[in-house]
Amino acid sequence: MQTVSRPPAPESLAHVSIESSSELEAINLASTVEPVPVISTEMSGPSRWHVLIATWLGGVFDGMDSSIFAMVLFPALSELLHTQSHSVVGQYGSYIIALFMLGWALGAMIFGAMADHIGRAKTLSITILLYAICTGLCAVASNWWELGICRFLVGAGIGGEMGIGAVLLSECWPAKSRVFAVSALATSLGTGYLLTAWLNLSLGHLGWRYLFMAGIVPAFLTVYMRFKLREPEEFVRLQEARDKESARTGASVWGTITANASACFKELFTKENCQKTVSVAAVASVAIVCWWAVIAWIPAWINQLTGDLAVEQRSHAMFTKDIGMILSGLLGGIFIKKLGYRLALGSSFLLAFALSYGMFNTVHEFGPALLCWLVALGFFAHLPFVIMWTYLPELYEAKVRSTAFGFIYNAGRYAAIVAALGSGVLIQTFGGSYAMAASTVSAVYLLGVVGVFFIPAKGEYLGAVGH
Repeated sequence: MQTVSRPPAPESLAHVSIESSSELEAINLASTVEPVPVISTEMSGPSRWHVLIATWLGGVFDGMDSSIFAMVLFPALSELLHTQSHSVVGQYGSYIIALFMLGWALGAMIFGAMADHIGRAKTLSITILLYAICTGLCAVASNWWELGICRFLVGAGIGGEMGIGAVLLSECWPAKSRVFAVSALATSLGTGYLLTAWLNLSLGHLGWRYLFMAGIVPAFLTVYMRFKLREPEEFVRLQEARDKESARTGASVWGTITANASACFKELFTKENCQKTVSVAAVASVAIVCWWAVIAWIPAWINQLTGDLAVEQRSHAMFTKDIGMILSGLLGGIFIKKLGYRLALGSSFLLAFALSYGMFNTVHEFGPALLCWLVALGFFAHLPFVIMWTYLPELYEAKVRSTAFGFIYNAGRYAAIVAALGSGVLIQTFGGSYAMAASTVSAVYLLGVVGVFFIPAKGEYLGAVGH
């Protein structure tokens, strides 16, 4: 795709043009208003170290609350459904994973658009409260659909928080070291998964509900930090320009937000942006589909390998996988710097396929060999997410950046819904075998290897760092 050069000034403006004061739908963010001087946001926004700490803690609790269900899938559903059948548990487990993915996708898009209009920091606080409260509500579910509804709302909050946090950090960090800051942020998910494994080891013998109860406590600790965050200077100037235009035209706040949100989504599919929006969303979808239709079945598979609740075995397995995830965050910046975005993504997809297919088809008992597979698989299955967190904010201007991140990073959740339901059918088809179903779906990774040839080599904004 041909790169279109842009002057720096428009990125910091609300490009608003209204045909008449009574027609808010005519608001168009692509029109031109008088430019204002652009000031570097790297040092003048919120303290970048405070932003890193706050977003990292939020990511830890994202990882913890998102992974609790996968950890307790079999014991929770076997109790709620009154069955020990892996085929039945796998079927209803796929329903709940699909609901979680649907909530994640909708939450990412809705809260992503909200963050572009009421602010990153404010929206972050809302998303954390949502997923923290709803994680606690999972503990009192009396049937599978109540648990599914709660997981839907948890997904909505996590989907919003994760994308907005990455955007906020990218906007506040200098370009030369941003890739390493985002890589550090990416370790938060693995740390949250480790926390889930530790909770299961500590509380699992008491019952699966105690893990969900624990999920509500730590998330509230970040709310205080979220309220201390100020918006980046770039967003503040953007909002001021929008407010002035609204005051000039007499437009209502809600009308302006709605019209601007619509314009932001349309901006993603302009002649300039459409190709990269579709291609990058397709590649991101590969990582998401495989995570939730392949990796998410590992704890239930371990229950099947051991033939019992396997509290300790599930915890140890997740510890090793999560170490791989954390290492991918720590080393992800080096991969990007050395290989560039496309080669790093393609390599991670290819190796993730080889590892997942090999593990599920060669391991038949819990032991050291499985733990070795899981460290490597955790690394390469998580690496695409690390890369995307750095890559996506560089592709779009500030006026649509959070909307773009929310849409592209989470469009794959809809595909993951289909994949999760499909994997549930495969589990039944293969006689309750999680391994056969997961290894079959892992072939989707190969689509990502092909897809990387169609995405931009690097972004155009925020001082792009990819090759």
